[in-house]
Amino acid sequence: MQTKPGLRSPAHRALDLSRAFWWVGLLSLLLQFGLGTAAIAALVSTSRSNLVLDEQPVRGIGIGIFWAVCGSVPLLVAIASAFRYIRIAQRLRLHDLERHPKNTTLVRLLRVGIILGLVGALVTLIGAEVSVSTLLSRVETPSALANAQGFVRILDLQVVAANLHLVAAHFAGLTLSLGLYDWFRRQ
Repeated sequence: MQTKPGLRSPAHRALDLSRAFWWVGLLSLLLQFGLGTAAIAALVSTSRSNLVLDEQPVRGIGIGIFWAVCGSVPLLVAIASAFRYIRIAQRLRLHDLERHPKNTTLVRLLRVGIILGLVGALVTLIGAEVSVSTLLSRVETPSALANAQGFVRILDLQVVAANLHLVAAHFAGLTLSLGLYDWFRRQ
């Protein structure tokens, strides 16, 4: 027989909350870490290839790299926040209700996760837009067909891919934090 959420004991509510925080923390950690690793790998391979090939990168693509690195900082903080979700889930499993975190602490942590996702997505979207604009301006020049320097290289497209991986990582963290916040608010 199911009971209404308002009639459940605090221990059952804490256990439900613990499960939710654990799953969201684990999913957020795996998604953000995986996508962030792919983005960093793309940036590192671009930087190393430019050094090995001794070619000049497209002018302006360095700004895209800068924004990708700037977008990695909130992602690292968001990954640490996902670890914190898992640690809070462990604290919520304790039988001593006095050691459980307060609701205001949980709401504040979820808001931090939401803000990190929004700020990180904005920063990396700017980087993706700058990178794409730079590459499109290079393609549109009439001398691009006559000059081999006018072609867009795969290495330059990796910067765009890195920014888009970071956008996806921030979106995953944002979506999971928003979902948990909505679920927590309804409890």
